[in-house]
Amino acid sequence: MDETRGSAGAGSSCPSGGPKAHMSDKDKSTGGDEALFDAAARRTLRLRDGADAAEHAVWLAAGPGRTEAAAEADYILSLIGAATAPEVNTTFQPRRRRGASAVAAPRRRTWKIPAAVAACLVLALGTGVALETLAPADPNRLVAQIGEVRRQVLADGSAVTLNTGAVLDVRYGPEGRRVRLVKGEAFFDVVHDPSRPFVVESRAGSARVLGTAFDVRLAGDKARVSVLRGAVRVEPASGQGAAVLRAGQGAWLDGAAPKALALEDPAAVDAWRRGRLVVYHRPLSEVVDEIGRYKRGKVFVRGQALAARPVSGVFDVARPDAAIDALAVSLDLRTARLGGFVLLY
Repeated sequence: MDETRGSAGAGSSCPSGGPKAHMSDKDKSTGGDEALFDAAARRTLRLRDGADAAEHAVWLAAGPGRTEAAAEADYILSLIGAATAPEVNTTFQPRRRRGASAVAAPRRRTWKIPAAVAACLVLALGTGVALETLAPADPNRLVAQIGEVRRQVLADGSAVTLNTGAVLDVRYGPEGRRVRLVKGEAFFDVVHDPSRPFVVESRAGSARVLGTAFDVRLAGDKARVSVLRGAVRVEPASGQGAAVLRAGQGAWLDGAAPKALALEDPAAVDAWRRGRLVVYHRPLSEVVDEIGRYKRGKVFVRGQALAARPVSGVFDVARPDAAIDALAVSLDLRTARLGGFVLLY
């Protein structure tokens, strides 16, 4: 696993001229560590597939460094497995296994990743790309690919901008203009037409436009609506009340009666349309989640204390890897990369 300091290049919170990538004496190993890690990774894979835990414990005790190598292998393999599953947390702790030593993953030693493990990761990522490519095209479905910000003018002249990974279904008809946000985030600049209402639907609820520019973002079963111009009437899917949001206000649709609240920073709401992420005093875990939306793979933070560390700054999400490096420099962290996966520690 390559171990480097992040390099500056995105994010106003970062000092210029950050430390350059370097190689420690441990990085210059002769290959014995790599062979040990390779063996540990293979045994860990077999253990996950049901191999005898007692035999694995005997192997661990038979030589120096084996327990440490196995713990790191288990940690990395768990990261890969967790990253390909839905709803992953950015923080992760190595699990403890019956029949094997309960050892926390070491923080200082680094290992080169075996080709077999890397190949599995590349295969997993490649499969996802193929599925997206082969999905049937629907002229009424708008999709923004990972890392893409897509602007589309609709039939009535209204404009919608989709953030990275967003999916929007457009269903215009004589009775009105309806769209459904299936996934992600979208910004709407709607042409006023009292005879044909414009309604944004989602699994969390709906936003009925009264002539406006506003942002809608899905987060699980909730949705955040933020209004920059005009007014929007919002109602949760539960039907528990409604609220009218005016310029500079926002609300969450989460099942309860929505409450109009003043936006902390209206300029930050649609900064993503200009390729920027603006954050103030946000936990590191949330910030890397946001940056990670613009790249394939996953960004992890190692440890609960680090994940909660507050971050402020402006980051260039049009170049997510550079933004991650800039974040690492500003917080004096190390980065470890494997394919599209990044670990901050």
